[in-house]
Amino acid sequence: MSVLVCEGISKVKGKKEFVKNFSYNFLDNQIYALIGKNDATQDELLNLICCKEKATEGCVYLDGQPLYNNSQMNERLCYIPRNTTFPKGLKILDIFQLFRLCYPKWDNAYAYELTSHFNIQLKERYGKLNESRKSLLIGILGLASMANITVFDNPVDKVDIKDRYDYFQFLYKHHERYPRTFIIATGFIDEIDYLVDKVLFIDKGRLFAQFTIDEIKDSFRYLSGKTEVLKSLISGVKVIGVEERGKTLTICIRQKLSKDDTRKYQKYLIKISEVPIQNIFIYLMNLREIKEKV
Repeated sequence: MSVLVCEGISKVKGKKEFVKNFSYNFLDNQIYALIGKNDATQDELLNLICCKEKATEGCVYLDGQPLYNNSQMNERLCYIPRNTTFPKGLKILDIFQLFRLCYPKWDNAYAYELTSHFNIQLKERYGKLNESRKSLLIGILGLASMANITVFDNPVDKVDIKDRYDYFQFLYKHHERYPRTFIIATGFIDEIDYLVDKVLFIDKGRLFAQFTIDEIKDSFRYLSGKTEVLKSLISGVKVIGVEERGKTLTICIRQKLSKDDTRKYQKYLIKISEVPIQNIFIYLMNLREIKEKV
């Protein structure tokens, strides 16, 4: 069992506050998705969670032990930032050997299987890889590390949609066979919602909302129809997002619809559909920005 506990971690550099009072318990064998702007605060948060940097305040614990500068615990957590590079002359096989020394559970056979699938040659030198295959390599290293907790920073974000699909299918099947904790910062949440247990919304280094996938599927809906008709039906409904195009209005509501609600909307030809998770994040962010201005 591995539980990663963040207790009130904050990071201040100069006069800028990157992370403020982030607290969360990452439980064993769960897959978490972190959704936020792809900026410096997200990078800082991941570095603090994985203790690559020391927090200005707060502490991170892995199975009850402080993680920062704890070599015994560090081998149980694998985090390879997406901007990680290796010496150009190093062969892929040599990189695997280095990781085998760092992670006791390293799975060489699985690393070979993944490189073969994605057409990465073991004797190929790192400097010869294009950006897409470098991105895939970082993803492969994370999976093959078999670390109790594996953290990804927008994995395989530079690869085409087919390879990205295949990679996350590997991750899903691997997690089913060898359950462990994954923390994935991603800009492709709607491509991987099938493998995620919980979604954390992050803004400026702060956790401002969290949901299970089931909560998202149950509690958010799009209603779409003729503007005048829909406006007459939504009194008292919690609307978090509005999109109007021509004479058609689409609203995002945060409300679980009863059978009576569904029949009412269908009676007036209002279309009901699921809301992409990334859109929910955008709507909630817009509401936060409005509140901050007020």
